[in-house]
Amino acid sequence: MEPPTTHSYPTRCVQCDKPMDSPVACAGCGALTDLPADTFDCFELFGVEPGFDIDLDQLHRKYLQLSRLIHPDLAGQADETDRRRSLMLSARFNQAYEVLRDPVSRADYLLRLAGGANCCEDKSVPQDLLGRVLTLREQIEDARAEGHTGVLQELASQVRASRAAAMDAVGRHARTLADSGCQTELCRDLRQQLNAVKYWDSLLEQISTALPGEST
Repeated sequence: MEPPTTHSYPTRCVQCDKPMDSPVACAGCGALTDLPADTFDCFELFGVEPGFDIDLDQLHRKYLQLSRLIHPDLAGQADETDRRRSLMLSARFNQAYEVLRDPVSRADYLLRLAGGANCCEDKSVPQDLLGRVLTLREQIEDARAEGHTGVLQELASQVRASRAAAMDAVGRHARTLADSGCQTELCRDLRQQLNAVKYWDSLLEQISTALPGEST
């Protein structure tokens, strides 16, 4: 999801004039809002402050609350215009929820909100990571070919530990980013750690394939 340009969402419902907790729909009268066709702010949709540390329980409660207002199946008595609006809002709302509920996508979104590069623009990773990944891939393939389940499980433990370390760095950088803005070195380091997480996830998937029926 692309970061938003500057938008001014309504703070009060255009129909009943009650305060809007979210720009998606009015909790008072149920009126739906037309979101910009290009981009929108995931945090603003849920009425939460931008940041890496968010209350996931609160996010989920808000998701359920607003879903009841905008779900297309609940708009069956609405006219065709409102049904189309409901379908569009539901799709964007679900997309925004998926972005915010996952710490990797949330940090990535914060980075791009701050003007940092996306994973296509900057594919760099921390020093020595590619060499480690290549070695681990070879070890995984050798263990798989020889049927060494114990070795695969040990490799999975190593990869999970490396992923956890990368996520710790992601969290630190994302929190600093929210407080201080997108400094060049900070944005680069966050991008590299996010890219590293993808490599660790790919290795875990490789191990999971080699260990059918077992979770890594």
